[in-house]
Amino acid sequence: MKFITEDDLRILLKKEPFTVYDLPGGTRLTPGARQFLVDKKIPITDDPMMAKPKGIKPAEKKEEVQEIEICRDHFLLRKKTLQAQFLEVGLELLSRDVLLAEQVFDLERMLSNLKKEGREEETGWKPCTGFHEDNLQEPFEDCFEITGFHAQSEKGKEILLLHRLRCSTRELGAEAGGENLNPVINRLSQMICLEYGGKTCQRKK
Repeated sequence: MKFITEDDLRILLKKEPFTVYDLPGGTRLTPGARQFLVDKKIPITDDPMMAKPKGIKPAEKKEEVQEIEICRDHFLLRKKTLQAQFLEVGLELLSRDVLLAEQVFDLERMLSNLKKEGREEETGWKPCTGFHEDNLQEPFEDCFEITGFHAQSEKGKEILLLHRLRCSTRELGAEAGGENLNPVINRLSQMICLEYGGKTCQRKK
């Protein structure tokens, strides 16, 4: 076993400057030599005393980029499908409640503008006893469970249509990564509560 000293490294550095020191096989660094490289901030490869960095091959990097692009494309396709559902529900509500239909169309536009540069994310929401400016971006469960009782109420059709949109938005939100769909979900919860006739927030604590 050959030991490489600090003097050996100084001579080598003057002769042929290097930024990474590749330790030859069958050799070891003396403590002084290792400290010399550390002081010079020169990384050491193939040194059993040092953690060898795990390099990523160019092919692996390319595969990772492709996977990210595929995931992003999948999210955008799912978002387009969700936007179509909002438009379909809005159209169905036009003959029943024009104002409610317009609110659904507003949420579809918000989804369309999601993360577009220079576009503000507006939900058209108004503060209530359960949701306000400080918590609208936070995740919440449904304010109350939708059952057959609600389906048979006077506004049962509207409630179920909005609930279906909320469920679909939650599904997309689960795979959205950095995209925050909570404002849309919480706004739908508000609309459902109002359709049911709620004047007091029924959100679960």
